[in-house]
Amino acid sequence: MRSIRVFLIFICMSLLLSSCQISKADVKDKHEIVGDILDGIWDQYPVINSTGDDHNIWLDVEDTVKASEVKKKIQQQLKENGLNGYKVSVRARDIKQVEKEHKWGLIDDYIFVKFREEEKDEEIYKDVTTKLTNITLEDPAIVAISTPIVSSDPKAKEYAEQIKKEVEVLLQSKKMKKLIEGDAYKVVIYGENEQVIN
Repeated sequence: MRSIRVFLIFICMSLLLSSCQISKADVKDKHEIVGDILDGIWDQYPVINSTGDDHNIWLDVEDTVKASEVKKKIQQQLKENGLNGYKVSVRARDIKQVEKEHKWGLIDDYIFVKFREEEKDEEIYKDVTTKLTNITLEDPAIVAISTPIVSSDPKAKEYAEQIKKEVEVLLQSKKMKKLIEGDAYKVVIYGENEQVIN
């Protein structure tokens, strides 16, 4: 009889403990909730990109919608889910501007990789790298190349011209021509002291 009572108490305690425990699958953490909110925003608005951390959410939307409307919607959903510690920043961007920035970012990456590959074979390309510049719709894209040479060096102009020719060859490849699609651009070579050489 005593063993039956102990057994029943054991079963009751087990049931009680298991009912008090909440499985991880039943509770979403704040990152999952924020992810779900942003997924909904991506479905509802023309979002270009989004990112965030434990305290911030940054979002770029096409300029066909009001950034303030999207921000209000995100803040409302965060509040509904008890997540009040987030700062939300939403910017409206011209999609053509974003596309041009993306395209020239890819071109910049391509040139950077090519110089890294060449650096292994030829000393002339040692420490030659690309340099990010602002891309605007109105102006030609600047392909900025940073070199280790000092602009006052007597051979600086010759060196800059050699690097510029190499960049032009890369940009005239079939792959790059297709990506550039007739955009105007200018190749600028910088020296070690951040001064333009060419």
